[in-house]
Amino acid sequence: DASAYLYLYDLIVARQTNIEMRYCFIDEIQDYSAFQLAYLRYQINPHFFMNTLNNIHALVDIDPEEAKESIIELSKLMRYVLYDGNRPLTSLRKECDFIDNYIELMRLRYSDKVDIRTDRDEILPDALIAPLITITYVENAFKHGVSYQHRSFIHITTHIADGRLLFTCENSKHKESTEEHGGVGLANTRKRLDLIYGNDYPLDINDREDTYFVRLDIPLRFAADEPKG
Repeated sequence: DASAYLYLYDLIVARQTNIEMRYCFIDEIQDYSAFQLAYLRYQINPHFFMNTLNNIHALVDIDPEEAKESIIELSKLMRYVLYDGNRPLTSLRKECDFIDNYIELMRLRYSDKVDIRTDRDEILPDALIAPLITITYVENAFKHGVSYQHRSFIHITTHIADGRLLFTCENSKHKESTEEHGGVGLANTRKRLDLIYGNDYPLDINDREDTYFVRLDIPLRFAADEPKG
């Protein structure tokens, strides 16, 4: 049947065209690894904005004035995510400031029942880091570690030693929380770590009955490490 052959031919041509378009797109961003990293970052960005906007929405009913202030702070976070977040590397200081600003934004929502502590080196080296690596773990802590019925805690540390970033995040867990730690954000962060650092990123996750602990150790990049051009 001629019509069947024509239909099959059209399918083959369409598939070939689709494959060629995919390879052209991959060529434009230099290699497939870059494509994968870009794709994973684009998934993380909407996820981050959705969670942050949900937090601000909850704050509107509690304290409208604080909600207004939080929108200003959110604009600063958005600027970083949209511009620095799409670069392969960003300033370590900018990344740490971004995390600090996010934590301060979250403080506006939660009462004194939540013990939020941060410990960060005051003096940071002039180093580079892949952007938006640790934010997923911080988001996860606020999402799953807070209870309005019981005292809760979130403790975050960021230290530099021997040219490496040592990050820890520990939070409380409560029986009323029906959601498990995980989801798209954590899975995508793990894939990004694989692509960027290979095997050079010790990641320890301890999911206990009443606490959740993350420890991440990643290498930093310094100006002396960058190729001369």
